[in-house]
Amino acid sequence: MQRPKTGFKQKNDDDLIKTNINFIEKYTELLYEEKFEQKVKGARSILVLVADPTNLVRLITEYESQLDIISRTMKEEHKKNIELLLHILCFFYTFSFYEEFHQILFYHSIGETCLNIIEFQYAKYVIRKNEIKNKAYNTDISPKEYQKELDKFLFLVRKQDRILRLAFTILMHLAEDPKVELKMVKRDIVGFLVKNLDRNNVNLIIIILLFLKKLSIFAENKESMIRNNILNEYMK
Repeated sequence: MQRPKTGFKQKNDDDLIKTNINFIEKYTELLYEEKFEQKVKGARSILVLVADPTNLVRLITEYESQLDIISRTMKEEHKKNIELLLHILCFFYTFSFYEEFHQILFYHSIGETCLNIIEFQYAKYVIRKNEIKNKAYNTDISPKEYQKELDKFLFLVRKQDRILRLAFTILMHLAEDPKVELKMVKRDIVGFLVKNLDRNNVNLIIIILLFLKKLSIFAENKESMIRNNILNEYMK
């Protein structure tokens, strides 16, 4: 198996040398630490493991309890730290490329968690976008202060683009099962895909359009796209 590209660059080759699947319990223990820098360190080490495709099978067959810890961490901590979320999303993103691993992702509710992540990130994006718009017309804020706030917003957008690309890709792969796709549609996956068409990240837009194309096979999804003003959103 060839490892899918996650877009993550490891800090250095030493990480790959030092990280060993036999120490996965040690890495998952870090996910319980109070400091997020330690949690991120653990998640990074876990992500390095899937650089070796042979570890994917071992993770499924020998370390089920560790997968439970990793998936639970993503479910419970995704609102708190973007770096932690990105590393764990990349971990499950790798598994999602292989249909034989989809059942384990279903078991750990990865699809449902991804939907919750997308919903939360979109709500956060709307709030921050409106704040920036308001500050643009606020004469009490100096140009320097406004630029600082704008830079923070653009940094958030770049991180969110990666999060959304990973989450939507995982969902698109899992949607190969018609029953799973139906559950996503009931959770308004079409609406969230359309709403995120105003992003400027080309790789993200490609994933969204591919997913919408896949969903458009069914008439009810086409109607949902029309209700969500897909053409207006895409032309923004």
